[in-house]
Amino acid sequence: MEPSYRSGDYVLVGTVRWLWRIRPGDAVVFRHARYGVLIKRVLAEETAEQQYVVEGTHAESTAPVDLGPAAFSSVIGRALCTFSRRRG
Repeated sequence: MEPSYRSGDYVLVGTVRWLWRIRPGDAVVFRHARYGVLIKRVLAEETAEQQYVVEGTHAESTAPVDLGPAAFSSVIGRALCTFSRRRG
């Protein structure tokens, strides 16, 4: 998700779903069976299928077609803000 989030950054994640409603444009942290824990931007919410269509913003990010949708149950939470590590 560079440049928004860089490797080594800390991300504050809101995990209370009724408090931090996830909408298109939000960044979400979720568990993926193949890739582990990921952070991606929500393109759309498919309520009937209970999933989010997600994609990364980095040029080398996994394509949404290969990644597939993120199930509501796999979402850890919404990324609220990021704290960059000092780079020296």
